Parts: sequence; structure tokens; C-alpha cells
Amino acid sequence: MIQCGAVAIGTPRKVSLRRLALFVAGALAAAVAAWLWLTPAFGRGPTALTIIAFIVSVNTFYLYNLVFHLLPKGRWVAAMALGWYAALFAIFVGVAVGPPETRWVFGGVHRVLLFGLFTLLTGAFFHVPVLFGAMVAVIVGYVVFPFFAEATTALLLVLYLVGLVELRRARETNNFVVFGCFLLGFILVLVVLFPVGNLGVMRSPQDLKTAVFGHDAAAHETRRALAMSLRTATVTTALVLALGVPLGYFLVRSDFRGKRILDALVDLPIVLPPPVAGLALVQLVAPNQAFGRFLDERLGIVLANDWKGIVLAQAFVSSPFLVRSAMAAFQAVDPKLENVSRTLGAGPLATFFRVTLPLSARGIFMGCILTWGRAIGEFGSVSFIAESPETMPVRIYKQFVESGEKGPSTTLAILMVFLCVAVFAGLHLLASRTLWRNVSTIWGRARGAGSRT
Repeated sequence: MIQCGAVAIGTPRKVSLRRLALFVAGALAAAVAAWLWLTPAFGRGPTALTIIAFIVSVNTFYLYNLVFHLLPKGRWVAAMALGWYAALFAIFVGVAVGPPETRWVFGGVHRVLLFGLFTLLTGAFFHVPVLFGAMVAVIVGYVVFPFFAEATTALLLVLYLVGLVELRRARETNNFVVFGCFLLGFILVLVVLFPVGNLGVMRSPQDLKTAVFGHDAAAHETRRALAMSLRTATVTTALVLALGVPLGYFLVRSDFRGKRILDALVDLPIVLPPPVAGLALVQLVAPNQAFGRFLDERLGIVLANDWKGIVLAQAFVSSPFLVRSAMAAFQAVDPKLENVSRTLGAGPLATFFRVTLPLSARGIFMGCILTWGRAIGEFGSVSFIAESPETMPVRIYKQFVESGEKGPSTTLAILMVFLCVAVFAGLHLLASRTLWRNVSTIWGRARGAGSRT
């Protein structure tokens, strides 16, 4: 029993001694290999000694994790760690070719230092799979796709983090349909976001600041175009809101012959090419046309080359988005609720404003977001009806024609991307369910207090 006990107690100690001996031998071998390998390349100066010391320390740390933490988990885990070490070596150092002065440089940084950095991160992150996977995404983005590194890395991180959650959920529920749909749908997300993400990193923040807040004539014209786009898109949204909501309610609550035709015509601006829409408007309101002369001579209204014409073009192409959103919101309201309001003594108009409209307000608000985004990005029809004053899409196109893709058009396009993303993020936050519920509660309390007064 004592002998068995001695064996039982002594076995882990022998295993620990073996691992310790393996660690010491491996650390010494790595240090000698680093010295023999890097000294001919970097010399023996202070900088070279610092680099060698860093690499030796990193290898020692990595070997410590491999021997004392990963090897007890199994040989496959240790083999994966060794394979990753070899992959990092091949990526950053093993393929170093060229003249001696540039052989060890990778993107302005020493290949050996990058190898050491990612080896150190691997040793730290190998116990945390989420962080390790994120590091792999960064390496793939910057090494495999160096020309689109930032955009690729961001999309790979999104794919990895969201896919990790969905894969875990699929394993728990034994249902991989949602996970498969995510993988297929992400291809479409890549098609949409990759060009925009790649565009967003092509200029520095200083270029964007100069384009907007500079003191030259170009910056002044950019500010005017930006203000014009914001102004006209907001006026267009308010105009379409005032006219589109009644139209949507009418199409939902009415039934008449030809309703399907009118319902289909609502989507006509969507299917029409923008140049066709612009040409149709020009043929109607141009100064040399009958209706355009009538507006100018009798009412003093000029639409061509005026901000009011821009609003007309934007309303033409963006109105279907709000009308369709309003129709979907009204269809979600049960008509029985309106009937109950009527039986309680409320009139039709009071029922609409107190019951129907509040219940469909969130859907209508989402339609306003889509309408505003479509209006501020409209180019085709606006360029036909008003070359001046310029909106941002028109100015971007003119700058591209004058200077090409290397001119200021890219900077202006990035400004539009940042502006639209910021506005859309803020509006979607405002339309979130929790915030909308709080606003509705505050509004209801204020109305109740007003009625008691």
C-alpha cells in the first residue's frame, strides 16, 4: 500500500520534472537558434540585441504555455499550437526575400517583430478562443488581403463574432438552419458593405476636415452642397409625410374598382430609371414648357435650377417608401380598435389621431427614415432638373468627371457615407422599441394632464 502510495504520489512529480526538463531544453535551444539565426542578419549592436532578447522572451513564454498548459489538455491541442507557430513563422519570416535592407521589413515594420508580437498574443489568447479567433481574423485581413486590410478585417471580425454566437445557439438547439442562412446572407452583406468599408478608409480624417472646414472655394461649395442636401431631404420627408400617410390610410381602408391599379402605380417611381424620372419632370416644369411658364408667370414659382425643383424630384423618387411603410403600419392596426373608439363616442377624425395614428406611428417613422435616405442620395432626376444649386450627389459626380477617382470626389463620397451612417444610426436608435415606448408614455401623460386641466 505504501509502495503503491509512493508510486501514486511520485508519478505526477516525475511528469512535472519531465515537463520542466523539456521546457528548459526547449528554451535553451530556441535561444541558441535565435542567436545563430538573427545575429548574421542584424549584427550585435544594441538594437539587434534588443530584438533578439524580445524573440527569446516570446519563444520562452510560448513554450511555457505549450508545455505546462496545452500539453496536459492533449496532444492534438499541442500539435495545433505548434502548427500555428509554424504558420506565423512562415507568414512573417520564413518567406522573407529580397535585398538585405528590405528583406526583414513588412509594411514598414520588422518582420521579426511582427512574428514575435503575434506569437506573444497567441500564447496569451490560446486560452480564450474568442480572442484567438479575433487575432486570426486580423492576421488574415492584413496579410492575405493587404490592399483591403481594414475593410476585410472589420467584416471578418463581424462574421467571426456573430457566427460564433449563432453556431453555439445552433448546437444547443440542434437546428443549423438559422446558422446556414446567416452564412449565405453574409455573402450579400459582403457585397454591400465591402465597397463602402473599403471606401471609408481611403482618406485620412485630415482630408475630411479640410474638405468641409477649409477656407478655400472648394470647401465653401462643399458646405453649400451639404447644407442643400440636408435641407431638401428634410423638406421632402415632411412633404411626403403630410401627403403619403393619408394616401396609405386610404389604400388600406378603402375598397373600389381599380384599387389594384392605383396600388401598383404607387411603386412606379421605384421601377423607373432615374434619368427617365428626371426627364419626365423636366418636360413638365421646365421654363420653356407650358406648365413651367404658367407657374412662373402666374404664381412666380420657378422649379428648374431651384431648391424647390430638387424637392420635387426627391419627393417623386422617395414617396413610395413612406407610402408602403404607412400602409404596412395601418394594416397592422386591428379595425376593431377603431370601431371600439367610435362606439365610445369618438368621431372618425379623433379616432384616426388618437387610436390609429399612435399605433402605427413607429412604422410610419421607419418610412420617414427610408424616405429621407432615398431623398438625400438621389442623383439622376435631380441632375436633370437642377444642376445648380448643387446637392452632394451632384457635386460628387462633377468632381469625379473633372478629376477622376483620385480627386476630391472620393473624400466627398466618404463624407456622405459618414453622414448617412450617423443619421441612420441616430434615427434607428430613436425608433427602437424601448425609446419609442418611453416617448409614447410621456406623450400620453402630457395629454392626460392637459385634458384634466
